[in-house]
Amino acid sequence: MKNINREHLWKIRSANYDKLFWVNDLSYIDIITKLAMLKKDDIVLDVGCGTGVVTNIVKPLVKHVVGIDISDAMLEKGKWNGISIVKWDISEVLFATNIFDKILARMVFHHIRDNLDNVLSNCYNLLKNEGLIVIAEGVPPTDDDEIVNWYTEMFKFKEERRTFRSNEIAQYLKKNGFLDIKQLVYVMKKFSVKNWLKNSGISKGNQNKIMEMHLKAPQEVKDAYDMRIVKDDCLIRTKNIVIVGKKKMPRSCKS
Repeated sequence: MKNINREHLWKIRSANYDKLFWVNDLSYIDIITKLAMLKKDDIVLDVGCGTGVVTNIVKPLVKHVVGIDISDAMLEKGKWNGISIVKWDISEVLFATNIFDKILARMVFHHIRDNLDNVLSNCYNLLKNEGLIVIAEGVPPTDDDEIVNWYTEMFKFKEERRTFRSNEIAQYLKKNGFLDIKQLVYVMKKFSVKNWLKNSGISKGNQNKIMEMHLKAPQEVKDAYDMRIVKDDCLIRTKNIVIVGKKKMPRSCKS
């Protein structure tokens, strides 16, 4: 995607971003911060910080937070008192190595379609020894091929993105040197498809197509999502994974 198109996309999405249910789901954020084991002397990097919801919750818990995002529009909507922000793409090198104690990335990595190994290698280098990366992502409700294929086709009406199966990110972390990998599942119950469509910057035509896909989904998909039609809305149970990996350098490599 060309940068100008990408910036235009995020400008549209920024208008109602903070109205999205998942953006403000404190239970989701709580799992992320607990797995990160934040400490008062930590320096934290929040990747894809958006309007700063996670960043501002983390701020009082640590020494300092740096937020990066590719979108000027998102950053302009945030409140950043006492927080450092940079418009930057995590796939590119900016910071020195061994600088952060923790790296957080909530609902970001599905946008990284072509260079995920490079991004995770960059994250590994940015972390101090014993530093942690915590990645939170939405995934299909099951790893059955039929469900994954439906999920992938549905999201094509929203954006170009990567579909992760439940254990895939953990495999990427291991491949790129992270150890002590742990993973939790967080389920959002009664997730409103209407709220998501209305506030995600999706064209009205594609909103209708996505809603129709839910309403006409195969029974296996409806069961996997515990789908319920309530008035003019569709309520589903979404699956999210939160994964933590540690940078543990060999003793001979420590400075």
